[in-house]
Amino acid sequence: MALLTATLAGLFSVLGGYFAASFQAKHAIAQKQIEYRVEAYGAFLDKTDRNKAPALSQIISIGAMADHLATDSEIQAFEDRIALLLKKYDAQDLYWQLNADLNILRLHGSDRVSKICDDLLMALLLRDSEISWTDYPSDIVAFHNRWKTAQEKGTSYGWEERVSGDERLMIIMVAKLTQVLVKQLSNEIHAAKT
Repeated sequence: MALLTATLAGLFSVLGGYFAASFQAKHAIAQKQIEYRVEAYGAFLDKTDRNKAPALSQIISIGAMADHLATDSEIQAFEDRIALLLKKYDAQDLYWQLNADLNILRLHGSDRVSKICDDLLMALLLRDSEISWTDYPSDIVAFHNRWKTAQEKGTSYGWEERVSGDERLMIIMVAKLTQVLVKQLSNEIHAAKT
């Protein structure tokens, strides 16, 4: 009986040690992944600095402006800013730059972050219809629908149109999705620290 008890105790000890080690290894790997994720998010957010990535910084500011347009002069200034951005960086330049900047997020980011990155690039390729807008909060869906309807109806923004409706919608939605991405990164960084 003593031999059976000792054998069972040894077996349970080995199994317990195995499961404890396995749990600790999984926890250590998950912790390392979170550390990489936070570092990747921080590196991307650092790139939103105006001096390091002027195109990305301009896109973010355009998104912030789009929420608050009220007067004709604001609308014209907004239109001029989009035209200037597209003159300085065409859609292909923006695509290549953003694709390179987003690679680190797609590699280390959550599934949600990766989806937003993919949608950003889809928007830059003028593939608005391929983006599943219902995956986004209702305020983003309403924002998208409002701007898309305005472009389809041919509503003129400002005193003088400087870009096509497709280009305007592309830049506005890339800007809005970039804001959504930055907010998602911030939320995940804060969640990882708690």
